[in-house]
Amino acid sequence: MSYKELEKIIDAKIQKAIRQHEIIVAFMSSIIGLIFIVGLFHAIFLNHTQIEALSLNLSVVAFNGSL
Repeated sequence: MSYKELEKIIDAKIQKAIRQHEIIVAFMSSIIGLIFIVGLFHAIFLNHTQIEALSLNLSVVAFNGSL
């Protein structure tokens, strides 16, 4: 086996390892992004629910005149 053949084999293994690493990093990045987006929508929904509860409470206070 010549030096050039060994170089090609090693280079192919390095390229395969790089591709696998890129796939793993892309997968992890997409999972982190998905968690961030779900958390953002969850925070928006909770804030919207709190605003609705507060406005409902204020309308009850305005109607009854007391807390």
